[in-house]
Amino acid sequence: MAHKIVLVDPSPSVQKVVRMAFAAPDFDVYAFEDGVEAASLLGEIDPDAVLLSLSLPLKDGYDVGRDLAGREDLKKIGLVFLKNAFEPVDADKIRGLEYDAIVQKPFDSKRLALLVRDVIDKKRGPHSFPEESMIEEIPPTALLPPSEDPDMPLASLDEDVEEKIKAVVREEILAVERELEKRLRASLLAELKGWLDKGGKPSP
Repeated sequence: MAHKIVLVDPSPSVQKVVRMAFAAPDFDVYAFEDGVEAASLLGEIDPDAVLLSLSLPLKDGYDVGRDLAGREDLKKIGLVFLKNAFEPVDADKIRGLEYDAIVQKPFDSKRLALLVRDVIDKKRGPHSFPEESMIEEIPPTALLPPSEDPDMPLASLDEDVEEKIKAVVREEILAVERELEKRLRASLLAELKGWLDKGGKPSP
């Protein structure tokens, strides 16, 4: 039976990477862009783990995490917070919340998959995965920085998943560059048109 993973993050890139890291048939991934929609459907989905961005539109990750903590039917759900590289954790908001880890973006997909497997295994028990935990030493408040360790086992991930993830990241970067170039060109053309409309003449 596939394990259910809920991802709450507005970034299309993060959603693509997580879907590839937690691929079928072992996982079903439910992705949401904001905390309000995710909070309203968590009980219906009954996920095994939630990957929750701290920064969200409408309702942030701290508030969604508090909702999880206040519901008995969601007590056994693994909770992993995701934070941006330069985003500080709000000590006041996170105080009293029970969670399993805080992972910094951009994250290493292999380590994240192993972490979530380990969290589900401990929360749901008895052991459902044959792999021995590789990250028991990571405390709940630890950050997982990006890693390119070639010796890290891939568990059930496809061998080419990292290449696919890198391709997605490259595609996103190129898309952003194309969009910036398009906007800059449009801005310059608008300024030139306005200048010409006022009677100006281009320099020879």
